[in-house]
Amino acid sequence: MKTRWLNAFTVSILITLLSLYIYSLNLSIFELLESKAYDFKVSLRGARPVSGQVVIVAIDERSLKREGRWPWPRTRLAKLVDKLSESGAAVIGFDFLFPEKETNVPFEKVKSELEKQNLAGMSRNALAGLLERVGDSDSRFADAIRRSERTVLGYFVYSNAEQAAEDSVAMIGPKEFALLDFSQYSMVQSSDQSITPDFLQPIHAVGLSLPSLLDAANSAGYVSFVPERDGVIRFMPMVRMHKEAAFPPLSLQMLREATRLSSVVRIFPNRVGEIRLGEIPIPVTEEGNFLVNYYGPKHTFNYISASDVMDGSVGPLQLKDKIILIGASAAALHDLHTTPYGTLYPGVEVHANIIENILQQDFLERPPWVPVLDMTMILVTGILLGLAAIYFKAVGTAILLVIGVGGYLVCDYLLFTRQGLWVHTVTPVFSQFLVYFGITLYRFTFEEREKRFIKSAFSQYLAPAVVNQLVENPKLLNLGGEDKVLTAFFSDVAGFSSISEKLTAGELVILLNEYLTEMTDIVMQYEGTVDKFEGDAIIAFFGAPIDFKDHATRTCYAALDMQKRLAQLRSIWKKKGRHELFMRIGINTGEVVVGNMGSQNRFDYTMIGDTVNLAARLEGVNKQYQTYTMLSEFTYELAKNDIEARELDSIRVVGKQEPIKIYELLGRKGEMEDHIRLIRPHFQEGLEHYKKQRWEEGITCFENALNLYEDDGPSLTYFERCITFQNHPPPPDWDGVFAMRTK
Repeated sequence: MKTRWLNAFTVSILITLLSLYIYSLNLSIFELLESKAYDFKVSLRGARPVSGQVVIVAIDERSLKREGRWPWPRTRLAKLVDKLSESGAAVIGFDFLFPEKETNVPFEKVKSELEKQNLAGMSRNALAGLLERVGDSDSRFADAIRRSERTVLGYFVYSNAEQAAEDSVAMIGPKEFALLDFSQYSMVQSSDQSITPDFLQPIHAVGLSLPSLLDAANSAGYVSFVPERDGVIRFMPMVRMHKEAAFPPLSLQMLREATRLSSVVRIFPNRVGEIRLGEIPIPVTEEGNFLVNYYGPKHTFNYISASDVMDGSVGPLQLKDKIILIGASAAALHDLHTTPYGTLYPGVEVHANIIENILQQDFLERPPWVPVLDMTMILVTGILLGLAAIYFKAVGTAILLVIGVGGYLVCDYLLFTRQGLWVHTVTPVFSQFLVYFGITLYRFTFEEREKRFIKSAFSQYLAPAVVNQLVENPKLLNLGGEDKVLTAFFSDVAGFSSISEKLTAGELVILLNEYLTEMTDIVMQYEGTVDKFEGDAIIAFFGAPIDFKDHATRTCYAALDMQKRLAQLRSIWKKKGRHELFMRIGINTGEVVVGNMGSQNRFDYTMIGDTVNLAARLEGVNKQYQTYTMLSEFTYELAKNDIEARELDSIRVVGKQEPIKIYELLGRKGEMEDHIRLIRPHFQEGLEHYKKQRWEEGITCFENALNLYEDDGPSLTYFERCITFQNHPPPPDWDGVFAMRTK
C-alpha cells in the first residue's frame, strides 16, 4: 500500500508540474481556448439590463429608406446635430469619419438662389461663388457642431505603416498634431516623460475628418478596434501614444464631455498603472486594454432611427441628458464586427457598452494575481486528484474528476458573474484531466498489469469475490510463500481407474469435466482456492490468500454440499445409463507454507507441509472405514460447533509417530440422515468398549448398529476388529491406536 501511495503521489506531482510548465509557455492554442471559454461565459450569462443613459441614434435601414443612400448630405447631418442639441442631449458622439469635402450641390437650393439673382448679368466668377456658397454643406455641418458645444468626433488610428489606409494623415508635423492636440488625456502622469513605452500601442498614422469639422468639435476620440487573433473584439485600447502624447478612445472622450470630469492616465516604464475618469478607476491590463463587459447581444441598448430624430418624432422626452452615439447599424454600411455574442454586431454598440461599463462602474477584470490563482488551482487540484486516485478505482476517480471539474466551473462562473473576475477556465480543467489520464495510464500500465496478472492467474481456481480482494490488495499474495494456518482439502473418485478402463477417451473427458466443474463451483462458492487437479483428484484449501477465521467450517460445508451434489449427479447419470461416481474426501487443518512457488517463468499458487500430507492420507484412510468424508481432530476442534461428526479412531499414519483422532463428517449442526442418527449412539458405545478391550460388549453394540443400517462401514469395520481381537488379543502395550501401513 505504501508503494502504491508513493507511486501515485509521484505520478500526480510530475504531471502537475508538467501542467504548470505548459501553463508557463502561454501556448496560443490555450489562449484561443480561454478566449472561447470567456465568450461562452458571456453568452451563458445572457442579456443584462442597461441604465438607459446611452442612446444610439442609428443610421439604419429605415433611415436609409427615408433619407436616401449613405453618405448623406452634410446639411442633413447638421440638421440631426441641431435636433439633438435642441432636445438637450448631454453629449453627441459620431462613430463616423468625414475625411473629404462634400462635392454634391443641392439642386433645389441652386434653383432657388438663381431665381433670386439675375443670371444674365452674372459673371462666371460670380456664378462659381454662388455655387460654392450654396453647396458648402461642410461649413453648415461645422456650424451645427460648433453650436452644439457637445459634439465629439471619431478618428481612426493605425499602429504601423502596413495598417495605415491611403487616406491616413501621418502625424509628423505640428499642423497635423494640432488637429488632435485638444483630444489628449486631461492629465498624463509618467515616470519618464521623454520615453514612449514600448508596451503601448503607438499611433503611426491617423484617419481624420476635415480640419474644419475637428476645429468645430469639442474633442475627438479614436474609434479603432483591435480584434484578437480569432477576430473577436473583447478588449478596447484605452490609451494610444504618439511620442509623449496620450490619446483616449471616443467612449472616454464622450464621458469626459458629458460629466466635465478629467481623464487621467498614469504610465510606468513597464505598464499602465491607472486610468481614471474623475474619481472613477477604469481597470485595464498592463498594456492599457479595457475588457469590454458586454450587456447582451446586438440591440440590447436603446436604438433610435436617425430619421425619427430629424422629423421630430423623437424629441427631448427620449433624448434629454442622454449620451448620444451616432453610428451605423445597417449591414450595407459595413460597420459590423464579431464579439462574444457572435457576428454582425454594430461597432457603435461596442462603444455604447464601454460607456455603460464606466458609467455603472460595472467592470470585468483580470487582475495581476489571477495567474497565481491559476497556478495554485493547477497545483492543488492536481495533487488532490492524484491522492484520490490512490483510494478509488478508475470509475470512482472519474466521478471525483467530474465533481471536481464541475465544482471548479461553478466557482469560475460565479466569480465571473458576481465578482466580475475573469479567471482561466481551460488550463485548470485541462490540468485535472491531464492528471487523471496520466494516473489512469500509469495504473493501466503498471498497477493494472499486476491486477490483470492476478485475475488471469487466479480466476480459474479462485472464487470471483476472492479474486476481487486480491486485485484490490495484491499484498495478500506473499510471492515466495508464507506460513499460514488453513484447511487443506483432498478428494478422489473411488475406483476411478477401473471406471476409466471401461470408457473411451472422449467419454472419459466428458464425465470428468462435468464432475470437476460441478465440484469446483462449490469450492469457489465457499471462496476456497483450487490448488490443482490431478486426474480425478481435486486439491484445494480454504483460508488463503484471503484470511477466513471460519475456514475449517467453510471446508466442511463445501464437502457436504459436494457429496450432496454428487448424489444428485449419480441419480442423473444412472437414468442415462452412465457410470456413477463416488468421492472420498480428506480434510485437515494446520500450518502450511502457501504462496507462489515454481520457477521465475512458471509458478503456481500452492501449499506444502505436513498438514497437506495428512489431508491427503485421510482421503485414502476412508477406504479402511468405508467412509466418504474424513476430518482430522484439528479440523473438528475448529468446526465442531457448526457440524455433526462421529469419532472414528485414533490412527498413526506412515511417517508420523504421534497418533491423531479422525472423524467422519455427517452433516451441518442439527442435520443428519435418519439412519445415522439411529445408529450413532450404538456406534459410540461400541467404540468405548473397543478402546477398553471389551470385545464381547463391542461386538454387541456394532451388531445392533448394523441391524439398523447394514451398510454402515465404520460399524462393520469395528465389528470385524472386535471379532479378530477376541480371537487374537492385541499385545499388552496396545494403546488403541490403529497404525496405517500404507500411504
